[in-house]
Amino acid sequence: MCKQPDRRAALALSFFLGGVIQRPVVLPTAEMTPGEIWECPAASLVAMLKLTANEASRLESFRASFSPACAERQLRATGMEFVALGGEFYPAGLATIYDPPLGLFLKCGHADNLKIPASEDAGEVACRRLQELMSRHRIAIVGARAASRYGLDAAGRLATQLSHRSVCVISGLALGVDAAAHCGALEGGGGTIAAMGCAADHVYPSANSGLYRRLLKSGLVVSEYPPGTMPLPWRFPARNRIIAGLSEAVVVVEARQKSGALITADFCLEQGKEVFAVPGSIFSDLSAGPNELIKVGATPLTSAADVLESWGMETGSKGISEPSGLTDAERVVVKVLDATFRHQDELAARAGIDSRRVAALLVSLEIKGLARHEPGRGYSCQR
Repeated sequence: MCKQPDRRAALALSFFLGGVIQRPVVLPTAEMTPGEIWECPAASLVAMLKLTANEASRLESFRASFSPACAERQLRATGMEFVALGGEFYPAGLATIYDPPLGLFLKCGHADNLKIPASEDAGEVACRRLQELMSRHRIAIVGARAASRYGLDAAGRLATQLSHRSVCVISGLALGVDAAAHCGALEGGGGTIAAMGCAADHVYPSANSGLYRRLLKSGLVVSEYPPGTMPLPWRFPARNRIIAGLSEAVVVVEARQKSGALITADFCLEQGKEVFAVPGSIFSDLSAGPNELIKVGATPLTSAADVLESWGMETGSKGISEPSGLTDAERVVVKVLDATFRHQDELAARAGIDSRRVAALLVSLEIKGLARHEPGRGYSCQR
């Protein structure tokens, strides 16, 4: 566990950099502890942070007025906890990356599926949740915000399948692939972590507010920024290093050239972690990123089994099979459904069942949430 002075210093620096300085700053954390950095003489700290004259003046005011006790009260008021670099709960893998965050602000709620006593306060719950999720295999699933139906289905289904095997899915709570990955992980019950480009108590984008609430219950929201920090464009590429640092590998589902998802993949490569890419159409701009990654050595991914095999895990039916409670005929139809939309007659031919019978079975599977129907396109797998 980190010394209390280092925790206070990490907290102070996080509040200063996140709430006062509105630009990225790299600290020499490989050579100095947060406490040593914070206790530097003013002139040395100004030079280290490369502060402007105006920023230097704000630093002087901040150092004179910052109260660790007030900061702790603000955390409790927002239901958050802070784990400092070098502390007991700070993820070991994250501490070894280039420019690790000085600390992580955590936010979550109570959940029945994680072994955390309901009597613990929000901070204790968040620390135990982080510890529990970091004890599992962890995979980042990232991709385009304006994803295609193919990309959303691939991300969601992969996340669900891996989650069934108790794999923790990590992403950034953005629209598109990120949201699909979190939703799939929640459906599979394996836990999920969202790394934010703003404060952990700020829902961004607002369209994901419902997903954010669901994620708090059985997952975890993390950020390097203090409560109330608003999203700024440069903060999203910065948070991608946290997504990579928390993960053991990354899957890029859909990404245009120069996409933020490719930044996450680059961070993983720098950290010596495996990069998977979901192949896509050569005619789609959304496939340019993953297809290029495959060309330069990323592992093509077509199912959760590819990830599990890379970790030496069994890839049998357990956790990647059809749900229970289906009739024999429904099981046959589920097995011929995939991420591609197919018309009823094609599915009937694949299943070897009369087309009219398949039509009824597809309606039943749609009601059970296992098939997706789009008029004019047909049916695809919803899992």
